[in-house]
Amino acid sequence: MPFKRRLSIWPTLPLNVYFRNESAWLPYPLNDRSCRVYSKARHAIWNACHTLGLDNKTIILVPAYHHGCEIEALLRAGAQIRYYELTSQLEPDAESLEALLTPDVKAFYLIHYLGFPQDAMRWRQWCDERGLLLFEDAAQSFLAEIDHQPVGSFGHAGVFCLYKTYGIPDGGAVITTVPPELSKQAIQSGMWRVFKRHFNWVAERNALTGGLHLYFKPMVKSLKKKNHNPHREFEMGDPFTPPSSMTMRLLPKLVDRSTAERRRENYRYLLSRLGHLVPHAFSSLPEGACPFAFPIESDDADAVLQRMRRYGVEGLLFWRNAHPSLPVDEFPVSRALRARVFAVPVHQELTQSELEQIADAVLACYTSRAIHTALPLETSH
Repeated sequence: MPFKRRLSIWPTLPLNVYFRNESAWLPYPLNDRSCRVYSKARHAIWNACHTLGLDNKTIILVPAYHHGCEIEALLRAGAQIRYYELTSQLEPDAESLEALLTPDVKAFYLIHYLGFPQDAMRWRQWCDERGLLLFEDAAQSFLAEIDHQPVGSFGHAGVFCLYKTYGIPDGGAVITTVPPELSKQAIQSGMWRVFKRHFNWVAERNALTGGLHLYFKPMVKSLKKKNHNPHREFEMGDPFTPPSSMTMRLLPKLVDRSTAERRRENYRYLLSRLGHLVPHAFSSLPEGACPFAFPIESDDADAVLQRMRRYGVEGLLFWRNAHPSLPVDEFPVSRALRARVFAVPVHQELTQSELEQIADAVLACYTSRAIHTALPLETSH
């Protein structure tokens, strides 16, 4: 493999971060006294469930298209899950939801996918009319807004994954109508993950470092596969784990009012070149979005991802493995999304030449073999 700058989904950590001043601006929910920050968003979900009284007598309506760690957190908190399917626009369908409502349904779980806001105002009203709690999952949508109001602020609980937006070691924030208690557990340093984020920043800018990373990473992954557990990524850990000390030290130096707009600019550029390969739900960029990644649709996603690595671009097939509690075949839209939608980087640390590298890589892989067809999402479920 020739030496290439290595570009991945996750935001990198610039080496000069230590010399920056702390920002006078804090975004929602960090600017709210009720906000609590844990190591991961799944910890935030678990604590929010207990704060809101969602126990083993509670059923929560949850989308079939999910990562799995949020499902594990809800189940570990004691709640029961009832799945719903999405429409072709990756939105809940109100008509089909009505059929799932029973007296023991107490909450509605809404995911804002890839930094694209759902119509949270509508769903809050829908929940209020039925006496349900609205749980907003903004793990991929930190800094996104709806009519200048932060995503995650419309529900009775909002959860955010901070390290999906900034190159910090960890950080899952939650805000609820009744705040959880502050964590009293020992704080880890997070230095090893800081080093990896710094290394990734160098690999984005230096072809030699990037090429070495692209060469050796598959070897490491193959060694890990010997003891591979597809559900390991859902593991909870200690739900009271606080964020690392490096996360809390670096985050005030990284937050910036321009972050969301830089991500939107990067998305617009990729959309101008790759728009014909994007799932319909993400084919236009709404005002207020803060894209987590740029989605690509393919009926041979694994092959495309493998070829893209030759060009230095590491894409990600989202949520390949559903939580074991999901009857996958009963939800064809979600099943298709897992198999055929992957994403490439769009984060704010990318330069123009790196965006061009990403677009060129995707186009080169697709022109070498015509494999794109439309997702079977025309019918609402």
